[in-house]
Amino acid sequence: MPLPKVLKELLSLPTAPFIEDAVLDYVRGFCRRLSCTRVKSDRHGNLLAHYRNMPRRTVPPPLFTAHTDHPGFVALRMLNRRTLWAAFRGGVQKDYFLGTRVRFWSNGRWIKGKVTKLTRVVAPPGRIARPEEVEIEISKPVEPDTIGMWDLPEPVLRGDRVRGRDCDDIAGVAGMLLLLERLSRKRAHTEAYCLFTRAEEVGFIGAIAAARACTIPKRCPIIAIETSKELPHARIGDGPILRVGDKMSVFTPEVTAFCERVAKNLLKRRKNFAYQRKLMDGGSCESTVYAAYGYLTTGICLALGNYHNMDTARKRIAPEYISLRDWQQMVDLFEAITLAKPGFSDESAPIRTDLDKLFTRHQPLLSAKAPVVGAQKDVQ
Repeated sequence: MPLPKVLKELLSLPTAPFIEDAVLDYVRGFCRRLSCTRVKSDRHGNLLAHYRNMPRRTVPPPLFTAHTDHPGFVALRMLNRRTLWAAFRGGVQKDYFLGTRVRFWSNGRWIKGKVTKLTRVVAPPGRIARPEEVEIEISKPVEPDTIGMWDLPEPVLRGDRVRGRDCDDIAGVAGMLLLLERLSRKRAHTEAYCLFTRAEEVGFIGAIAAARACTIPKRCPIIAIETSKELPHARIGDGPILRVGDKMSVFTPEVTAFCERVAKNLLKRRKNFAYQRKLMDGGSCESTVYAAYGYLTTGICLALGNYHNMDTARKRIAPEYISLRDWQQMVDLFEAITLAKPGFSDESAPIRTDLDKLFTRHQPLLSAKAPVVGAQKDVQ
């Protein structure tokens, strides 16, 4: 099986926080070829795609969102013909930098180099130290604001593993585009939004901007898509993960329950479908931002290997990887959520029914007269 076209093409593009132009241009071009789909930019550069092939409905449609950046370098200026001063944006530990090879996208081609010096390292409270500025020995001069990434192979599929420089969160972007393509091709009688945000890797900046600017239509339930570090209880290959919360917060229970109802129905119809429901507290995601700004939100993610390109076993930079089957099933879940009967106000009804039955069974014991426990008489 070949690597899906949209996934391969997106994973081949350069991106870094605040310089996501290549990915955003791809999203624009992709959406403009789809029927019933419009795409527009907010004033902060986030893109909002809207699929609608039905009369406007009273219940707001779901909104899926993923970020278009990945930890990377940005050229500042050449110090001399072979030495580049560059910023690094994103969370990668300092032990992975010195001597590691990088590549910068300049005038349509990659120019390679190697990190030789860490010139600025920060250590935020409670976090591991990470570099923000470095010096790089470069093969040819590059212009300021040129994107740099780790010098890793082009995306490849090996068995069920998709390996690439930036699965986080470009795999989420690709999944949302495939959803829009499916809806458009089928001319599905439904409605959905997809929001593509910027600069997540330096503190959810695009998501904060979208929430503050009201880019997101009011009352839309938000489903933030991520690739999240694999945990012992949330494994690669066990299906997409319905994320009930992250390191910072727990998400809206009603929206999570709605998505799980859809996932369970999909599981009944398809024996080969699988999903997980987990608290992914290895990090934080944009769902926390949306919840903080008053939106109803939950998350869906894929378990990710070599999070932020850190191969902790070998202590070196390496491609990230996900399960292709997990990714495909994640898109299946997106589609099922989009086509499901809208609304989630009664999601607690089945749980309440079971609780009522349990109460009815044990209610007599609440009413029964309990034996009086008193002190024993002294034995003479």
